[in-house]
Amino acid sequence: MDSRIFRAEPMGLRDDLLRVPLEQRFVYDPQQNLFFINLSHYTVKTLDDVEQIRSAVVTCLSSLGRKVYAIVNYDGFGILPDVMDPYSDMVKWLTDHFYSGVTRYTTSGFLRMKLGESLQKRGVAPHIYEGADEAREHLRDLEGSSP
Repeated sequence: MDSRIFRAEPMGLRDDLLRVPLEQRFVYDPQQNLFFINLSHYTVKTLDDVEQIRSAVVTCLSSLGRKVYAIVNYDGFGILPDVMDPYSDMVKWLTDHFYSGVTRYTTSGFLRMKLGESLQKRGVAPHIYEGADEAREHLRDLEGSSP
């Protein structure tokens, strides 16, 4: 029996049931040359969290020997202010090394604004769409305009 049943504080069942392990948040589809990053309901709190994301992407893509298109789901994503700059630096690095095009989406207007500003300062396209359909449409535009 789980000992949390007998404690006064919340059991944390929501986290247990809804948490997707980081390594399951990255999926490469070779047929489409498309890399899906699902950061939905994930919170970046520390520099270690930033490094874990970077490392997971490198692990998934480094053996391909080519750049891929990427789509990032930021719905419900959270990031502490102290790690916004290191996170954005990491995104810039990944974009330079692994992505031929990337598009992002979230329903959070605040996150679109804050992350968009931070990415723009680093020369990364700041467009973060409101929904997955818009993001996919933009990705199709990117694919169509590549040489």
